[in-house]
Amino acid sequence: MMSMNQIAILYPVFAQAFLTLVIGGLMAVARARALAGMDRQRGSPDLALGRVVWPEDAAKRAANYANQFELPVLFYAVAAFALITGGADFVMLVLAWAFVATRIVHAAIHVGPNKVRWRSPAFGVGFLIVLAMWVKLFLHIVSRGVAL
Repeated sequence: MMSMNQIAILYPVFAQAFLTLVIGGLMAVARARALAGMDRQRGSPDLALGRVVWPEDAAKRAANYANQFELPVLFYAVAAFALITGGADFVMLVLAWAFVATRIVHAAIHVGPNKVRWRSPAFGVGFLIVLAMWVKLFLHIVSRGVAL
């Protein structure tokens, strides 16, 4: 039976998923606003084929939405494996919340002022946190004597 401490790893997972949904909603609003103002023929394939040039706010939100399916995928995987293997301890939980914090900062910068010099450190720290989570999980598995 899994302890409540192990289950706690799901809270930052929920927070990251919620962030992705919020960004998706913000993207949808920006795109709907842009579409309302576009002069296009009814049934034009340009939208479906990705040939529409979106305004800056819609483009930034779409880029950040796509970004939520890049590095966070490794976060979701390591959190799931930590939960399954009993490796979701206090340190892993702190790392998970720290990762989510970096993603929130990254998203706020990306959909806001979009300054790469601000956004890059947030991404870099998040990357290092996910790397640390994977190393920690690997060490947890090795310490349990699981053979290759």
